[in-house]
Amino acid sequence: MDLKKQLINRLGFFIRNCLLISVFGLANLSVADDTISINDKIYSAQQAKIGEALYKDNCLICHDKKYFRPVFKTWENQSLGTFFLVMSSSMPEDNPGSLSHQEFIDILAYILKLNRYPSGKQKLPTSTDKLNLIAITSRKK
Repeated sequence: MDLKKQLINRLGFFIRNCLLISVFGLANLSVADDTISINDKIYSAQQAKIGEALYKDNCLICHDKKYFRPVFKTWENQSLGTFFLVMSSSMPEDNPGSLSHQEFIDILAYILKLNRYPSGKQKLPTSTDKLNLIAITSRKK
């Protein structure tokens, strides 16, 4: 895909996500200071491994492995549930929402691993309500 087409696709993605956020009233949805964050070992290594295969098949063609580092910076202090909602409703770009809920959850676990957030023993919750309680924060070093 040539550069111009990539830029147009990314601009379309950005505009579509901004519309989703404004339509669903999610722009003001941020998380409280006492919530858990993506630094709190919220996904398992096995879950991320499953997500890695899905990412390679469905995401890597458009999003290289470093794509989400700056994306997470722009989402800082927002809920992981909002991020998940936007991701699962707009991706993959050529067939939005075509993956199952669990597949999107596993891909999200892999994205956390790519960004070097620590894994733990528990799996990433599948409930959007529970994901809304998790804050996207800068990685603790």
